[in-house]
Amino acid sequence: MKSNVIILTSGISGSSVLAGLISRAGYWLGEKTEKVEYETFENSSLVRLNIELLRNTDYLWRDIADIPCPSIEKISALYENVELNTFNRFVIQCDKHTPWLWKDPRLSYTIFFWKRLIDVSRCKFILMSRNPIQTWTGIILRGKMGMPFNKLKIIQDNCDMSAKLFFQESKVECLNVDFDDLILMPDNMIEKLNDFLGTELKLEDLKSIYNGPLYHKRWSKFDYAKATLKFLYYKYLLRSIIEFPRDV
Repeated sequence: MKSNVIILTSGISGSSVLAGLISRAGYWLGEKTEKVEYETFENSSLVRLNIELLRNTDYLWRDIADIPCPSIEKISALYENVELNTFNRFVIQCDKHTPWLWKDPRLSYTIFFWKRLIDVSRCKFILMSRNPIQTWTGIILRGKMGMPFNKLKIIQDNCDMSAKLFFQESKVECLNVDFDDLILMPDNMIEKLNDFLGTELKLEDLKSIYNGPLYHKRWSKFDYAKATLKFLYYKYLLRSIIEFPRDV
């Protein structure tokens, strides 16, 4: 029997492409998934519960892209401080559809709560990362927001450190997947995924999920230059960049 899969990521990392790819091997994503400008392949019930967990620690943002980041200590303590019935019912529902796949950037922190409710020995974990320059370029050009690069890097590093702390404490299997490697060397990365998960994914599965060109970087040096100019426009002409901590 296949293990369940949990993807930990900071978000805007290409994790939706990865989750969509893996789901083609028969993993259950939930009764309903979250959709923004694109399909996220995130279980809507999981997202809702993760937001509830964060708010129970006085972290009021829906996402985790803030500085300081959510408190691991407060999230861990929720196991003793919240009514668990709703969370247990969700896990039972997922287990009825094994193998399931969880993907939500909030999991990089809320996993310290969920690990008390799920059987981590029946899960395989993937740490999804992406070159921060690629992420930042996409945020500026596609996300159309003025986020300073150094702040984005801190947010990514915070998520990465939280996930690695969980792996260290829980002693679970983990595969590191870099989105840039996935689209630059898709054949090699799909082979690694198949070896790790026991799946039979093919290049055609990735092509059905990812609309961009394979074997090429998503954003070029020219794109990065455009993003830099656009950020300077946000900062000095519009005077509109994201300040941290953000206002609720």
